[in-house]
Amino acid sequence: MVKLLKEHFDNHPDMEIRDAVKFLYQSHMGVGHLISDEATALTRLETEWAQVKADSSASLTESLGGGMCRLQLSACKGKGLAIHTVFCLFLLTAQQAAPDRSGLERDLELVYDLPFPRAAVDAELAQFKAQGCPAVSHSARYWAAYAPAYRVISQKLACLLQLLCAIDQEMSCNPFVRVAIDGPCASGKSTLGEELSQIYSCPLIHMDDFFLRPEQRTEERLAQPGGNVDYERFLQEVLLPLTRQETACYRPWRCRMGGFDAPVTVPPCPLVVVEGSYSLRPDLRDHYQLRVWVEAPLEVRLERLAQRGGSGCLERFRSMWIPLENRYFDACRVKECCQLFISGSKSQ
Repeated sequence: MVKLLKEHFDNHPDMEIRDAVKFLYQSHMGVGHLISDEATALTRLETEWAQVKADSSASLTESLGGGMCRLQLSACKGKGLAIHTVFCLFLLTAQQAAPDRSGLERDLELVYDLPFPRAAVDAELAQFKAQGCPAVSHSARYWAAYAPAYRVISQKLACLLQLLCAIDQEMSCNPFVRVAIDGPCASGKSTLGEELSQIYSCPLIHMDDFFLRPEQRTEERLAQPGGNVDYERFLQEVLLPLTRQETACYRPWRCRMGGFDAPVTVPPCPLVVVEGSYSLRPDLRDHYQLRVWVEAPLEVRLERLAQRGGSGCLERFRSMWIPLENRYFDACRVKECCQLFISGSKSQ
């Protein structure tokens, strides 16, 4: 935190004590206080958005520490991130981040490490604490020098920005976009899919719903790279209808219950996300506009698998499912066909 605060001062030498306090407040307290009314918060963002100039060369974020960062609106505009995506990231951060009042009070002492007169820091911090450590605005000097235009979002969501920019750019020129997320088991595909579904309020389809039924699991079928999924049914019931802008309808196969679940319908919509191994088989991949590869270190994946189902589950994956996946990845050159690469090390 000391390093981040000093870097911010070096980059903003006209900042005042209250700007340092604001930096620390945002790091520890989040932004929930700014969204008492979503419509008002959105209107405020739209006003700022209309005023900022697009800057594709600017950095999207500035770290605040504490799992937070500032998302710069000019960079968002320059890199094709849509305003509704920015607002959703802001809203999700407000909903998910837990304020840390004790951490804020502790780190206020860091303001003394900046080259401000000690007596002035004493007075400002005493007043701030006496008022109950409220949210503060930037100083007039800071506004005049830097014209700040940003939204605070969680660092976890900021890790998705490259992908979100790619999705928004694609959606700006294509009314129907389909995204596939493939990669090794327990690498973070499902988590990423859930995050995208939450951000865009879009359908999320799981390849697990199309695993082979017992009578389909023949030696010949399992010998095919990527053959241990019912890709024929997935293609006919999901991808082809969506490609034709028709409603898709399918029944998820539930391995544990040994039967089909209730039908799921997916109407034509601006964005559909498909997650899971085998979603990027060669006979499926051309039906997507964006192809995403997610990976994580093997030791991380094995730990997740053990947590999911214990030692028995882990051994089945080691002896059967992981080798089948690896053969599919190699034979079908899955990673090579992807446009975007995401680390899932911290996504679960």
